[in-house]
Amino acid sequence: MKNIRKLTALLCVTVLLFCIIGTAESASRSKKSKKKAAPSTSVSVKTIEVEAEGSALIIDGRRNEAREEARRDLRRNAVDMAIGSFVESVTKIENYQVVRDKVFSQSKGMIRQMNIISEWVDDEDLLHLKASCLVSEVSLDTVLGPAVIDALGNPRIMIMLEDSVARSTVQKIFEAAGYMIINQSQAQILKDIDLEAARATGDYSKVRDAARNFRADVVITGSAGSSLSSKQKILGQTLYAVTSSVRLEAVLTDTAQTIASEEFSWRPGRAKDASLSFGEGAARGLSSCASRAAASIVNKIAYALTSGQAGGIPGRTVKVIITDIDYRSSRTLQDKLAEVEGVSGVYQRRYLNGNELEIDVVSDKLADELADILSDMGCNIMGVSGALVEGRK
Repeated sequence: MKNIRKLTALLCVTVLLFCIIGTAESASRSKKSKKKAAPSTSVSVKTIEVEAEGSALIIDGRRNEAREEARRDLRRNAVDMAIGSFVESVTKIENYQVVRDKVFSQSKGMIRQMNIISEWVDDEDLLHLKASCLVSEVSLDTVLGPAVIDALGNPRIMIMLEDSVARSTVQKIFEAAGYMIINQSQAQILKDIDLEAARATGDYSKVRDAARNFRADVVITGSAGSSLSSKQKILGQTLYAVTSSVRLEAVLTDTAQTIASEEFSWRPGRAKDASLSFGEGAARGLSSCASRAAASIVNKIAYALTSGQAGGIPGRTVKVIITDIDYRSSRTLQDKLAEVEGVSGVYQRRYLNGNELEIDVVSDKLADELADILSDMGCNIMGVSGALVEGRK
């Protein structure tokens, strides 16, 4: 009998809370009755429509095998065309051929629909297929983004958010994507920077200087906050409805140019979204908003870094960082590198503290090959990764 009473009480709490939240929302809507109703939350998957062809040789009359091979070739060609269309719609990525082979390995899951238009065999026993294909933008972005990040050599990101929940959530997403996260010394640096003032005036000089000292390519700033929508005590238990919002902005440390921004809000709309404390509700909402905002910009940053519009340098680029080098020697080193066969460009990104040089070397060489060249020029190589060489003069 007692169990039945408890169950009945819990059901009453749930129903009452739902009514409370519903009443609050109705009151809010009545004040804005003249405004247009909110759009539906259902989102259709965006696709890119392309018309592509594929071909394969018929060997020993095995037409079915040739058809399957032609379909694979068609699929690759369709994805190739979709990549070109996709990067143009996001931001132009120079020399995207560097990463497209990684995309092709997962091309099958990107094509949502393939309608064969025609099939024919030419005089050389090549079977040809022509089809109209729908390529998923979401799937393409999910694969292309990480491939671009990898080709960039894991860009360095500094996350400068005061709220610890939002900061840790954003950090996890960027780490999983392949970015290198720069430690901001337990957020101590934030105490010396008024981010709100920087955003209001557009003066990001202090933010940029701080990020440069940590050799960050991009700094992520923004705001995060929560507020109490309602609080109700029912059967001795206080329930909280908490609204949260997170705004993220990605800024290039070299130019202070904003290359991506996003904002999301979260509010409890159902009884189960209520929390037993304000802190619990705020943490839940901030985590949800930060996750959505970070996921929205994580690949946009990579695309922007590889576009000339955002200050990136097209081609195979290896970042070189040399310490303990004076300015005159740094200029001499850059001149020597520019004369190396296969090097098409040497670009100084920054020279810091009178002894540290950071440059981008565009060439047909891999990082370890550039490391060998720098070693012959008198540099003590301290580390080599996919697209980064670190050394000391």
